[in-house]
Amino acid sequence: MDATRTLVAQHRVIEALFVEVASEGRRRARSSLVSRLAEEIIAHLAAEEAVFYPAVRRAFKDLPGAGGLGGDEHRFLRIELRTVLKTSVGHPSFGERITALQTLFAEHVRGQEAEVFPRVVRLVSEAKRVALGAEILASRPHVWMVTTEGKTPIHAVGDWPLRSRVSVLLGAG
Repeated sequence: MDATRTLVAQHRVIEALFVEVASEGRRRARSSLVSRLAEEIIAHLAAEEAVFYPAVRRAFKDLPGAGGLGGDEHRFLRIELRTVLKTSVGHPSFGERITALQTLFAEHVRGQEAEVFPRVVRLVSEAKRVALGAEILASRPHVWMVTTEGKTPIHAVGDWPLRSRVSVLLGAG
């Protein structure tokens, strides 16, 4: 599947998870859904940052504005995701926080699907898009553990300098 279709499919999965989180009334089930949502968002952003955007920047190198793809938008999504993960699903502010994350993610989707992806389809050959799609799928970590409830924060390193209970890669391969 080509890179843009792969990322659109990830967008739809994440959007569906937001709907499930909003409609789930049981605390434990909702917490589990939030964990899954976090896993999907983290994997999606990581694939864009490590695979998609570097390739797009190379393809768009002569176009204005290509250098800033994903930067601030992804940072804001990660900040809001941390805020959601620090909040118990039973806390009164949880609904407001998950809605803020959903709004940011919707803006991310609109920008990519309306502006970036059509340019990629025009400027990058189908063969390169298919190869890039395979690379995006291959970049997904095998197993993520995301906790939304608990006392011990996990300190990540590298490109994910998070001081929250976000994720830890387990058994990579």
